[in-house]
Amino acid sequence: MQSTPYSAPLLITAALCALLTLVIWRRRQAPGAVPLAVLVSAVSLWSLAYMFSLAGTTLAAQLFWVNLALVGIVLVPGSWLAFALIYSGQGGWLTRSRLLLLTIMPLTSLAAAWTNEQHHLFRSGVYLVNSGSFVVLETTFGPLFWIHTAYSYLLLLLGSLLLARSLFRMSPSYRRQASGLIIGLITTWAGNAIYLSGLSPFPHLDLTPFALGISGLALTWDLLRFGLFELVPIAYGTVFQSMDDAVIVLDGRDKVVEINPAALALIRRESREVIGHPVERVFAGQAEMIARYRQVSDVCEELVFGTAPDDRSFELRISPIFDRSAQINGRVIVLRDSTERRRAAMALQRQNEDLAAFASENARLYSAVQQELAERKQTEVSLSLAKEAAEVANRAKSRFLGNMSHELRTPLSAILGYAELLKISARKQGSQDLVNDIEHIQVAGQHLLSLISDVLDITRIEAEKLDLHLEYFDIATLVRDVEVTIMPLVQKNGNTFHVDCPSDSGMMYADSTRMRQVLLNVLDNAAKFTEHGQIRLRAGIEAATARSGTAPLESGQPVVALFQISDTGIGISPEQQRDLFKEFVQIDDSPTRKYGGSGLGLVISYRLCHLMGGTIAVTSTLGQGSTFTIELPLPVRMAGPTH
Repeated sequence: MQSTPYSAPLLITAALCALLTLVIWRRRQAPGAVPLAVLVSAVSLWSLAYMFSLAGTTLAAQLFWVNLALVGIVLVPGSWLAFALIYSGQGGWLTRSRLLLLTIMPLTSLAAAWTNEQHHLFRSGVYLVNSGSFVVLETTFGPLFWIHTAYSYLLLLLGSLLLARSLFRMSPSYRRQASGLIIGLITTWAGNAIYLSGLSPFPHLDLTPFALGISGLALTWDLLRFGLFELVPIAYGTVFQSMDDAVIVLDGRDKVVEINPAALALIRRESREVIGHPVERVFAGQAEMIARYRQVSDVCEELVFGTAPDDRSFELRISPIFDRSAQINGRVIVLRDSTERRRAAMALQRQNEDLAAFASENARLYSAVQQELAERKQTEVSLSLAKEAAEVANRAKSRFLGNMSHELRTPLSAILGYAELLKISARKQGSQDLVNDIEHIQVAGQHLLSLISDVLDITRIEAEKLDLHLEYFDIATLVRDVEVTIMPLVQKNGNTFHVDCPSDSGMMYADSTRMRQVLLNVLDNAAKFTEHGQIRLRAGIEAATARSGTAPLESGQPVVALFQISDTGIGISPEQQRDLFKEFVQIDDSPTRKYGGSGLGLVISYRLCHLMGGTIAVTSTLGQGSTFTIELPLPVRMAGPTH
């Protein structure tokens, strides 16, 4: 062993990078954190092995540690590129096959370095030279080394360009927070350039691991201090740039500092004609509107442009932007095209008026019928008129519920979307109480959205307008998808879930989406009424039971696709079983009932099974559990119109 002045700095770099790896790994859920952890750990290995190489006094010892350092060296370019892709919002490019391709050159370089004595393609010559009071390894590189170097520089260059582009696209208010990226880009290339150019003040010392260590430290600072990978610029590319709403950001002097593509399309201008210009110049044709809202920092109104029937309406929302001193230093202007919503609301209003008129007319007809029944006492006429009135009222009810469901889902989806953005903002501000309140809003909203979807489904079924999309699909694949979806709900009440479905269970011909909906409804019911128990799903192709009504196939014995769901829950009494598949009927209907639900899930499942030519039945013992059996014939014979 020999002592060198470079050992201590390399050891410090290795230890610091190892510590940073642990810190980053604890935040590995943040986008880009995992490849950054791999990058920093590779630099740690590189620095440590490089230190031991300089400490060696023989050619064999230094060559061994140099080859070991190469393990960290080959990991750096790929992890740098992966980090840059994820950070810039292009992580979808990193498919499994592409990741495997990225490992070919590193593995080839490692194999060539460790077997260099047999071919001398990686190093054509190695020898020791004196450098003052110690000896260092000098290398004459072979063709494979230069191929590896070109490959590594290409990946590093691509990653740097991606990061540089992300910095350029950032809002000015975020560029200060991205200081770690700027330091990382400059330090990495500067350190390597100094070493390769021979201008290093430290002879025979590769400055690249030191530069990468500083880059990792800077990026980690951004991750810990600013939460850089949580929202920007990923949210900038996926939210701001892709929003359907027109968004314009003004600074304190009413100059445009940001504008998204939807706003540019609305005003029919290019970004270079808008960014940095006063809002009066951008909207020169709307002087009256500019004067009206010049001093307004918080407003929500509806604007109508043009005349009917070609008029367009927009929901205008102006929100203030506060600086760290709670002073207003800008405004965000959002324009949402509400033309279709307003027209739909007007159509709904006209429809409600028609429905009211129909109800009034129906009441008049009913009164006339009652009078006629009293006079003639003809039961047959009474039943006929009552049936006709009920059918008309039922159609009106279905039409009304269908329209209301559509109208409710659109604003409810917007509420859930804004709630998610509010939760992100509250979490960044450290307001955990506000985060919890927003999560309660989201849970209630999701429950209401599910109820609206159930009402819409039952309305379509009753109106015979539910479309079935029949296709062949694998039973085992369907069961695996259902298992992944239902598992969190099963575990919520401390239950265990067992699935009995061989991978070769076979194919069935039905509507896969509706079949998944049936299974999830029944499993949701089982999980809701079972606590610290067992839920079992058995699926496959089996012989039909007597109740399935399946005609024998040409081979003789009829077969069906069978799904059997069993639980050890509270069970269902015989009286409750008789009403189980009726609308809005719940097992626990007491005023203080502990189980939620609308009573529509099993009804929808029952109707869907019959539409697909199958059956659903239940057997249960109160206090011991229930078993639901679903059978669909092969091939499926439709039980009703599918439109």
